[in-house]
Amino acid sequence: MPRWLCEGSCSAVLGLDHYAPFLLSAFGITLVVLVGYALYLRSRLTGLRRRAQAYSGRNVSAAAPMATTAQAASSAKGPSAP
Repeated sequence: MPRWLCEGSCSAVLGLDHYAPFLLSAFGITLVVLVGYALYLRSRLTGLRRRAQAYSGRNVSAAAPMATTAQAASSAKGPSAP
């Protein structure tokens, strides 16, 4: 930068001397969170791909029926008043 624009230290004009620890910690925390989330999404995608490969050669509709925990519509409303 030109010398006349800063009149000394540019970082002092921008306030970076005072806010540098805050900005560095904020950017550091943001970076850690974003990297962690990217790794989480990568692991989820890997699991989905693995599961898709396991079922690719099978007929999924011919699989044994699974027991469900769904309630009947009448019991889902709660007890009825007499």
